Amino acid sequence: MKLLNITFYKLKMMLSDRLFFAAMIIIPIFIMFSAGYAIKQEKLDIIPVAAVDEDKSSYSGLFLKRFGAKEGLKIEHTDRAKAAEMLRKSRVEAVVVIKEGFEEKLISGDKSEVIDLIKQPSTLATGYIGEVAAGEVMRLEANNLAADWVVRQYEKLNKPVSEGLYDEVIRYTDAQWEPVPLMTVDYMEMQGDKPVEVHRVTLPAATASSMGILAVFILIFVLFNCGWLIEEKRNGTLKRLVSGYGALGYSFLGNILALLIAGAAQIILFALVSGIFFKIDLFPDKRSYILLMVYLLAAISIGLFLSAVLKTTTQMQAFAPVFALLTGFIGGCFWNFIDVSERLKQLALLTPQGWVLKGLGSLAANTGDIGMPFVVLTGISAVLLPMSYLLISRSVRA
Repeated sequence: MKLLNITFYKLKMMLSDRLFFAAMIIIPIFIMFSAGYAIKQEKLDIIPVAAVDEDKSSYSGLFLKRFGAKEGLKIEHTDRAKAAEMLRKSRVEAVVVIKEGFEEKLISGDKSEVIDLIKQPSTLATGYIGEVAAGEVMRLEANNLAADWVVRQYEKLNKPVSEGLYDEVIRYTDAQWEPVPLMTVDYMEMQGDKPVEVHRVTLPAATASSMGILAVFILIFVLFNCGWLIEEKRNGTLKRLVSGYGALGYSFLGNILALLIAGAAQIILFALVSGIFFKIDLFPDKRSYILLMVYLLAAISIGLFLSAVLKTTTQMQAFAPVFALLTGFIGGCFWNFIDVSERLKQLALLTPQGWVLKGLGSLAANTGDIGMPFVVLTGISAVLLPMSYLLISRSVRA
């Protein structure tokens, strides 16, 4: 009961400055919206694509099998309504719809309007997806054209056409695409006047930019709200708490819980406003919220540690934005991991922002690799929280 009362009191103090709390939500959303499409898009390892088969034929099944096997594509089979929802929430870069009559049209030699390609407005991957799909359609069509030509030649020469000739020609023609296709499209990315090898694809710019901005403003919010802990240390409030059994520990835990609740509210409101007003689903994978809470706890541990070390609230208010912005820049919140040296990428992982962005980027790319970011961020909290408590305890007992 004591802990709940303390938490409620601390939370009430934090949220009493409603203008500051609102600013911590409105400012990052404004920055994300105005700058999201101006920054160069960050590149990841796969292109998530939703595939809808409305033909349900052997040809459409073969198309999807080959299309899904292409390097760099991750295919999720679904229906048209769910695919549209996935596209709206930025879970896929594009939707490939195999329209009804796909097999019948290709057999008759008509390849018009056999596939619909619906794309994200911000994606740069549509050209690649479209050409891969067109290549597979061309392969199926070429096989049928070859078989029709052979059958016509047999008829011209008055030679008997066996029942399996058509299928035999299709198998032979199709075999010519293996192991190397008859035609390939080679993509190169230039750095200056030299081509460079890349194995990456795009992440929507609004999503990429907002992740870093949110990480920075979470830290700023937490650091500023740890400043009054210094004031309690200076005015003797914490000294009086030491006289009560376990009171200092309850106060310390109450601070942490209040900051967690306030920070979680900031994250949820940021995501809701982005979704309602800008139609951007920042975190379609709900594990993102778990990772953000772990990052929030790491930010709280940093804030409490700084409160235990710094002497005045003025020092905290001066140091907080500099620390948050500097580590945010180093961590990649204001620049993208495009064509930068490995040393810079490793430098980003010296900051908590770098680790949370690494995890959020993995979830956005549907790779789900958040193990190491989770361990590192949890480790920061496990080290700094006990250390902060010991430093605060020693300072009030001195």
